[in-house]
Amino acid sequence: SGWLFRPPDGIESIGAMIFLHGGPEGQGRPGYNEFFPPLLEAGIAVFLPNVRGSGGFGRTFMHADDKERRFAAIDDVADAAQYLVDCGFAPRERIACCGWSYGGYLTQAALTFHPQLFAAGISICGMSDLNTWYRTTEPWIAAAAHPKYGHPISDRELLDQLSPLLRAHELTAPLLLVHGLNDTNVPPTESQQMYDALRAFDRRVERLTFDDDGHEIDKRENRAVLVRAMCDWLTTAFAAAQIS
Repeated sequence: SGWLFRPPDGIESIGAMIFLHGGPEGQGRPGYNEFFPPLLEAGIAVFLPNVRGSGGFGRTFMHADDKERRFAAIDDVADAAQYLVDCGFAPRERIACCGWSYGGYLTQAALTFHPQLFAAGISICGMSDLNTWYRTTEPWIAAAAHPKYGHPISDRELLDQLSPLLRAHELTAPLLLVHGLNDTNVPPTESQQMYDALRAFDRRVERLTFDDDGHEIDKRENRAVLVRAMCDWLTTAFAAAQIS
């Protein structure tokens, strides 16, 4: 399931962005999100899918992405992109993916497992390598994640297979990596190492960092910068896709 926000009447649609919530047990709901109105005014539809692992749909669904089942959650993002195309909400070549925290990880995963589906990506405070994240996050967060992601010792190979950083060579869409430098939930090294890897592969990648903010990017002025950057990043990417 998911929630679809469409541009107002009279504004021409230029593409769509899938927005992935955090958690992974978070839930996309139809409440106000300050990032969406500027995107809608720019002609960008926003789709909030509740992929498997989301909360609000029962215990079985919440655990449907645990460990090796996470590959299916990544595929759910691809299905969301296909849904937007099949229903005529966006052209196939103008779909972007964006997410925050776990949603940032899932964005990077979708762009590396299904690169042909996306024209752009925005990862906000997302993990790029689950093994390095385990070593750098808060110990209590790491301990709570073992049943969901896998154990960093016994499931190391699985974590490698699920880590976007190790598939960076597959990514082709322009990627904007956003991070608060005081983030201790997902340390900013997660974005930095993906940025370095993509630069080495000569991919289009940019960083946006906030040295006075953390995982939530709470400060109003920083959020204003972020929403402008999101709009600019997506409109540029969709314009390039339309020309090509």
